[in-house]
Amino acid sequence: MLRRSFIAFSLFASPALAQTADRELPSGRELIAVYVGASTCGPCLLPEMKAAVIRMKTLLDSTAKRNGYAFSAVGVSSDWLTEKGIAFLSDNGPFDQLVIGGNWTNLGVEHFIWNDSTAVPAMPQIVVLERTVTLGARISMSAPRVLRRVSGLVDIPQWVNDGAPISLVSPPATRSTPTNTPVSASNAAKPQNPPVPPRATTRP
Repeated sequence: MLRRSFIAFSLFASPALAQTADRELPSGRELIAVYVGASTCGPCLLPEMKAAVIRMKTLLDSTAKRNGYAFSAVGVSSDWLTEKGIAFLSDNGPFDQLVIGGNWTNLGVEHFIWNDSTAVPAMPQIVVLERTVTLGARISMSAPRVLRRVSGLVDIPQWVNDGAPISLVSPPATRSTPTNTPVSASNAAKPQNPPVPPRATTRP
């Protein structure tokens, strides 16, 4: 009986078991940066693009922490072969999640590009989103909201050089309507009064 109980326990996992000494599930507001590229994409292989992607993650992680958000970086590679996709994304620094394979039918490409009628199917591309995660016996997530979409060899490095600004919605202190305020790693700690309207999404 003891042996059976041990085997049954080893076959199942629950969200409660996902917490470790150095990792925990996000709870509350989460900022997500998605990088879409491939080893077959010429601009994706250039040193300046790789440097921009690496720095982008650092800047957005800082912005998230300053505003009380968790941060996650997702790497999407449309390479047919998973080993090529892993090698390609590895050159762009660490990611928290990877979606690799399938070419233009890749699940990440489907979710972050094809399912958004305003998105241009192009690489390299960065999509920044926010969502709210609620933990419990069943974890729930709010529908992600796109904060920024940037693509191309020119626009991505320029956006990163500007501090990777995005527009976060801060929770209101009262019942008043929340206000959109652009923030970046360089200006997130500086309150702006009056709020500046969010910058338009960069499109190639």
